[in-house]
Amino acid sequence: MSLVIGFSANAQLTENFDSYPLGPYFGGHWTTWSGASGAENIIIANDQASSGSQSGYIGNDGVQDAILMLGNKNSGVWEYEMKLFIEFGLTGYFNFQEDQDPATTGGVWGLSFHFNDQVNYEDYPDQGILYGGDDFFYPFDFPYDEWFTLKFVYDIDANTVVVTLDGTEVYNGLAGLDESPNAPQIGGVDFFSIHANNSYYVDDIVFTDQMGVSDMTGSSIAVYPTVVKDNVNISAKGNISNVAVFNTAGQQVLKANPNAQSTQVNMGALPSGVYIVKIQAGNETLTKKVVVK
Repeated sequence: MSLVIGFSANAQLTENFDSYPLGPYFGGHWTTWSGASGAENIIIANDQASSGSQSGYIGNDGVQDAILMLGNKNSGVWEYEMKLFIEFGLTGYFNFQEDQDPATTGGVWGLSFHFNDQVNYEDYPDQGILYGGDDFFYPFDFPYDEWFTLKFVYDIDANTVVVTLDGTEVYNGLAGLDESPNAPQIGGVDFFSIHANNSYYVDDIVFTDQMGVSDMTGSSIAVYPTVVKDNVNISAKGNISNVAVFNTAGQQVLKANPNAQSTQVNMGALPSGVYIVKIQAGNETLTKKVVVK
């Protein structure tokens, strides 16, 4: 579940492929495993599209190995969303890389996803397989011949991820972002032609900073300290009517109605991590990131 508590996340990357010419593409936030333009490039196609008229395509030549660079994010909560289309009986595969430059690192894998991969998972025809950060694999269902939405909410500091497919949770656990010297880190997505049955389309990619809360400048509400072991102090010029604390999954974990101009909220019983404190005082609302040690 993403954060939906009245503030906007900051989109770092959006991709619908409609601005590119048809055919192999290399450039911008798209590179390849080798780092060079050529047969590994993603292909811009117009025979399937979730929105607009074009999408990215990974075929069956066993060579295509396109990398979507996500910027080597090493802290915070990040949401990656995309849509896939796989025709009946065909295969899809992609994985997350800890570094966006596998040509230099040699590749450091996070989660891997196989769809109807009867070469590597012959006992799971027509199913998806998620290979998790705990080195176990998790089967799940997916639809053929229609676009479906995959969403990943990564808490990089905790090295965890929640994965949903069309809103249904398929994995909630270790993200496997702790294998490289720069760990934890999410670097990019590797779209690979895994074997001769591989053929799928990708579209409508959005990568957002879920902790992109802009603290109001000139606000009459003060929140301090922002790194705590127990109490956080809140003061305002007006009456503080409501204080709500949310975790990075968007779940409310604390609530108070102080009806005063100053108050303390004890966060000492919460697990260590990043939280969002939302305060209502008079006609003003402030959201603030607070870290519990």
